Amino acid sequence: MNLPRARHPALRLRTAWPAPHAVLVTARGDLDSATAGDLAALLSDRLWATPERLTVDLSEVDFLGVAGVRVLLHAALQAEQNGTDLLVVTGTNPMVRRALRVTEADRRLVLSAHRPEPAPA
Repeated sequence: MNLPRARHPALRLRTAWPAPHAVLVTARGDLDSATAGDLAALLSDRLWATPERLTVDLSEVDFLGVAGVRVLLHAALQAEQNGTDLLVVTGTNPMVRRALRVTEADRRLVLSAHRPEPAPA
């Protein structure tokens, strides 16, 4: 019997559907090796539904480690294969922006300082 995996309290994840074809995942807290699996599972589940757009809002993340960056890069690859546009919102968060710049993930991910307005269905 498989028991559900316990979510790590250092990371809070929330999903919203601002439009029928768009998914918004918001993360708050620490995105590191202890919590990256939770985000990976959630993004994989949301991409399985093949939305037109998946937005990942990291503007309230306190720490973004290499494991979190890897999850984002893997999700971008999955999204590309599914025909889903993946957007990573950094806000003005210097921690997130620096982690993406240092790892050069900013060259492979589509980044925005703001959440886009949902397009009409």
